[in-house]
Amino acid sequence: MSYPDTQLFIHGQWREAAAGETLAVFNPATGKEIGRVAHARQTDLDLALEAAQKGFETWRDTPAINRSRIMRTAAGLMRERAGAIAALLTQEQGKPLAEAKGEAMAAADIIEWFADEGLRVYGRIVPSRG
Repeated sequence: MSYPDTQLFIHGQWREAAAGETLAVFNPATGKEIGRVAHARQTDLDLALEAAQKGFETWRDTPAINRSRIMRTAAGLMRERAGAIAALLTQEQGKPLAEAKGEAMAAADIIEWFADEGLRVYGRIVPSRG
């Protein structure tokens, strides 16, 4: 598997770093460069923070049941792609493939747990489903 070209994901779009810079990613087993990733600078971080704030404005008004569905979908996608995620982790970190796949699956489990946890949080009023 080759290492993918990696851009920044900001405001729902893939983009190059504002300064156009990239950083090399090395395979720790061979010391060889296997790819490059976008190098975020202050401008990129400011844009990402602005996007996160806008996302929060939408997310906080989304009913818990809908947030749970979105997070469960994300967990399912992680499980489906665990093999590809593991291959990348192995290339860039040098960990055994089985360990990397276990890490990806554990991350999906955590997302799913928090998806369900959001449904169990009540204040004085039980939230509606929509």
